[in-house]
Amino acid sequence: MTFEGQLYNRGYFEGLHKSHWFTNPPRKYEERNRDTLRVVAPKPADRVLELGSARGDLSFFLAAHAKDVVGVDASGDALALAEAGRVRHGLANVRFVKSDVADLSAFGGDSFEAVAAIDLVEHIDDPTLAAMLRECRRVLVPGGRLGLYTPDRAHYVERLKAHDFLLKQFPQHIAVRRVEAYRGFLADAGFRIDLDAYSVTPFPAVRWIEAALAPLPLIGPTFRYRILLSAVRP
Repeated sequence: MTFEGQLYNRGYFEGLHKSHWFTNPPRKYEERNRDTLRVVAPKPADRVLELGSARGDLSFFLAAHAKDVVGVDASGDALALAEAGRVRHGLANVRFVKSDVADLSAFGGDSFEAVAAIDLVEHIDDPTLAAMLRECRRVLVPGGRLGLYTPDRAHYVERLKAHDFLLKQFPQHIAVRRVEAYRGFLADAGFRIDLDAYSVTPFPAVRWIEAALAPLPLIGPTFRYRILLSAVRP
């Protein structure tokens, strides 16, 4: 088994989103769903591509807001779990395809109105990200939207993890970046940023402190939990 296979085995996908009152409260996923709708902005007639769909949770969520949803993942274990979930939910407008996010040759140009990259880009290195964005631009229709949702490297928790101080980084998070990096990658790929925003942590008590401090100049980025970017193919 490769190192990547050890990181992304069946146990990893089965263990996603296990509830915990503090580290994984239901609010965390409720707010991620809210932010997903904000950055992807699916319309009832849209075809939506979800990159790194894992076991399909977000694809199932998006299916209620779009005409068709296609989830792609490179892991056979993830796809098997996703397909089982699709059958369990009885969703006819969702399907899953095995694909690397940097090579979307399974799809023709102008195939989708929206692409969702939610909790994905922190898992891929810079060359893969650049290739993925080029492919996203190709498969999107003119005016199509790419939504990104990812941890912010400037956030104090990510800073602690980066220095292995008190907290440890998830081994799968190989490239947690600052928002400036994503702005540059999107511009290089030919996208126009339409929404540049953030959300604060969903965790009890801490969220109110972050909400008060995140808008402030200079220190604000330290309290911005997630990056929210929506980019348009001109």
